[in-house]
Amino acid sequence: MLNWFEKKPLFGKGIVITRPKEQAEEFASLLRAQGAKVIYFPTIKVVPTKQWRNLDRAIGNIESYQWIIFTSVNGVNFFFNRLKVLGRDIRDLKRVRICTIGPATAGVIEERGIRVDLVPESFIAEEVVRAFQDKEISGRRILLPRAEIARDVIPEGLTKLGAQVDVITVYCTVSSGVGKAKLEGFIKNGDVNVITFTSPSTLTNFMEIMGKDFTLPADIRIACIGPVTAEAATKAGLKTDVMREPYTIPGLVEGLVDYYSKG
Repeated sequence: MLNWFEKKPLFGKGIVITRPKEQAEEFASLLRAQGAKVIYFPTIKVVPTKQWRNLDRAIGNIESYQWIIFTSVNGVNFFFNRLKVLGRDIRDLKRVRICTIGPATAGVIEERGIRVDLVPESFIAEEVVRAFQDKEISGRRILLPRAEIARDVIPEGLTKLGAQVDVITVYCTVSSGVGKAKLEGFIKNGDVNVITFTSPSTLTNFMEIMGKDFTLPADIRIACIGPVTAEAATKAGLKTDVMREPYTIPGLVEGLVDYYSKG
């Protein structure tokens, strides 16, 4: 008779997490709850911007903005850390409305005692633009604190709707410096079933780390958190086997469970 744990849908599956380890706790916990063996192989690390001048100027004039759009938990954390450094606090945001992509980002805002006014139904940049189409934003100022490298779907889309969008870099994603030998060992031993990617940067840095001669074994599956990351996988020559809505960490885990439950 099988042990109850062995009946879990991801039992025995080696699943690689490529996001920074300090941001992988929820993901790892959800995977282990389904029986998976978690393999940490962080391909990126998140670092603050080298200069704060632009954000400091925006915070100094925060009352001139009608909206702030946060597209990631990292963006939230770096913004509010800087707000504190400048001697400001959430009271300075009382007239500013908040939009976030996804429940995780909304959650860290709400933990700070701030109400989130808008969370698009689907957690991609295109949906942010669509959500603002019925808002009065012509002539309004919108602050977008984000990563150094990101798509311009939101600023371009909102500008077309008449808004003035200030895009300000608050953090960067850089290579973690992890060596490929660690993962190669797991692959050689047959311990890897799935490699997961939660952003385009985790994928592009993965490919750089593994090198141009890397060939993905045919029995290893690729799981992407959403269509933007899946597109990056396609450009890198990788086929996405698992992706499903909602485009969140829990959604990705549910997609993996469905994939292996059907298999």
